[in-house]
Amino acid sequence: MSETDRKSWSASAHERKVENLYAGGVENYLDHHKGYLNFGLWEDGIADYVSAAENLVHRMGTILGLDENSKLLDVAPGMGTQDIYLSQNFSPQSIDGLDVTWGHIEHGRRRALEAHLEDRINFHHGTAIQIPFPDASFTHILSIEGPEHFDTREKFLHEARRVLQPGGVIAMADFIVKRYPRNPLEKIVAEAARRLWQVPRANVYTAPVYNEKMRAAGFANVEIKEMGALVIPGYYFEQMRPETIRAISRIRGFMLARLSLLLDVAVYRGFTMGLLEYVLVRGERS
Repeated sequence: MSETDRKSWSASAHERKVENLYAGGVENYLDHHKGYLNFGLWEDGIADYVSAAENLVHRMGTILGLDENSKLLDVAPGMGTQDIYLSQNFSPQSIDGLDVTWGHIEHGRRRALEAHLEDRINFHHGTAIQIPFPDASFTHILSIEGPEHFDTREKFLHEARRVLQPGGVIAMADFIVKRYPRNPLEKIVAEAARRLWQVPRANVYTAPVYNEKMRAAGFANVEIKEMGALVIPGYYFEQMRPETIRAISRIRGFMLARLSLLLDVAVYRGFTMGLLEYVLVRGERS
């Protein structure tokens, strides 16, 4: 597969740190969890990971209002599985996926070919804060669990508005601060989660601040819905299953798998302590 469009990040670039976070063992993922990486939406009695992951993707497609006239930009599409799902279930005119991790691009392109959707789905290596498309290129923008990583989320929101057509819709599944830490233990848990997960300090804020930043970037009719109780515990207990731990250890190696477990524990503890929340966000380009 050609690497002519692969980007090169400087040693100090935040993009390199995020790519390193996700690139470990990426070539070994293949069809583990069908390639999904999201936390899933564990509602309506859903008990298996793939169903929860697809439930979340379907919810996002519904929130966006995707249809056969949609031109979708998916920022941080992971390994492309969610875009195959969206294409097959919502039939948008086109999907462009933009991801910082080259290994994800390779998986996405392979999956699009295998699904015979390469004429409708394209994957690009790049950064969310410099979207490589002209103004008003898309009717919809999606980002599932990517915005917390972007350096910064605010820059991404301005870029998203630029490439959206007037009246276009953005939908994001994201992590926010429920409340700020009040004691040393809470501060340690919050800082551990932030550092392990490569979240810029500038992205650490509450829903009201998120709403303000959306509006300042040029989005109207902003909706932010808390969903943590239906997302974080289900994902955490899935990741703690011995079978999942063994699978991730085979894919990422012993040390990286243990780092992933530590991150999962920090996120879960942050949620149960009332510090962290998972939200679904929607806005319209004004």
